[in-house]
Amino acid sequence: MKTRMIATLSALALAAALAALPSLAANGGAKVYNLTTRQYDSFSAGEYDGRMRIQVSPGGLIGGTFIDSEGHVANVIGGLTGTKIWLQIGNRSAPRQLTFNGTFVDGKLKAMAPHGLHDWTLEGTPASR
Repeated sequence: MKTRMIATLSALALAAALAALPSLAANGGAKVYNLTTRQYDSFSAGEYDGRMRIQVSPGGLIGGTFIDSEGHVANVIGGLTGTKIWLQIGNRSAPRQLTFNGTFVDGKLKAMAPHGLHDWTLEGTPASR
């Protein structure tokens, strides 16, 4: 029962996140990026791997989803001006919501997010599939 509820909640979160994407596409010329990502902190062992799908409108608005290696889905919002990007990953009520600031050049992402005593780095490269 608990597994079914978690699966249902994940599906609902994904549906809610994807609901915002058509409004970006309606602007015409929106670009879609599928990225393989990794998040790490130099003071911690290991990293968090995931996939991010974002749409960037011609005006620089970003919307999308992030799915970690355990299947947890989070909303992504942000903005892009030139090569400077900011991304907010997670829901406002989530304890681990992070805001990343960095660069996005030729589909490659590198951004940082201070969080308490940690400085998280997010790197993304175009997904192979």
